[in-house]
Amino acid sequence: MSLFKPLPILSGAMVQSFMASFKSKSDKRYGHSVVGEWKSVKAKDGTTLLARVHEVPQPKGLVVLVHGWEGSIHSSYIVRTTRFFLKKGFSVYRLNLRDHGDTHHLNEGIFNGSLLPETYEAVRELVKTFGSKGPVYLAGFSLGGNFVLRMAARHSLSKVADQIPGLKHCFAFSPALDPKRATIKMDEHPFLRKYFLNSWKTSLVKKAHLFPHLYSFHDLDDYQSVMHLTEKMVREFSNFASVDEYFDSYTLNDLFFKSVRIPTTILTSMDDPVIPWKEFAEIPPSSYLEVVIESKGGHCGFIEDLNRSSYYWKLMEKKMG
Repeated sequence: MSLFKPLPILSGAMVQSFMASFKSKSDKRYGHSVVGEWKSVKAKDGTTLLARVHEVPQPKGLVVLVHGWEGSIHSSYIVRTTRFFLKKGFSVYRLNLRDHGDTHHLNEGIFNGSLLPETYEAVRELVKTFGSKGPVYLAGFSLGGNFVLRMAARHSLSKVADQIPGLKHCFAFSPALDPKRATIKMDEHPFLRKYFLNSWKTSLVKKAHLFPHLYSFHDLDDYQSVMHLTEKMVREFSNFASVDEYFDSYTLNDLFFKSVRIPTTILTSMDDPVIPWKEFAEIPPSSYLEVVIESKGGHCGFIEDLNRSSYYWKLMEKKMG
């Protein structure tokens, strides 16, 4: 039985997806004004990622948030989730993935979905000082959800010294399990294809302006689909032999899920315009995994009312209580 019951006016897949990402004036104001500290963290290979750290006195725990592709720590769903959990007495850390949130200048290399080590190490560094204060919860959205699931597996397979200190539960909302299929589905939707393609092209142009000796993207107008541009980027700016090898590097299959040994909750919807939901029904049963498939919710939506309260906050609270 579905527990997510949005107002009828909000029940459409694209309405849900839009409401999740729409930056209201309130979101923008809060995202920039909420008291916090900028923290840069370095991975072992020298990569630098940037986070915004919000501490509360005597926290109930720490929530670390990872945004989706072409999002940032200022994405609406990240800002609203930050506000909710700060009010509930949790500290919240918002992490920018490489080349997101105006951090293109921090690293020469270009972002791609396979970059798990730097993200895992950044989270470890961020929470290292917090681990002794209370439980740590990791939540990711869309591609960020894919990263969180891979971090859950890496944490599970690591010796204690290399684990994320204090990690108690992982949450993945609308995660991409099969990024190749998600890319194909995205390209089939004219609005989403245009939105993500334009966002990505803008990001690449920023990178080229910052590192003109490394990149020149004069031919970006030739690429009219996300898949077509992905093929170019893999061919010209990665160590992968093919686009399939690239997608395989962060595709989550049955064997992958068997390696997760930390409590993990996955939430998706049947009407997600980007992520095919049937993949979630095929995840092998595990005492560590809870897979919630709702009939509605769109992509990273799950908006219940006109205040944009999110159903996944309830899911998280239940597990964190």
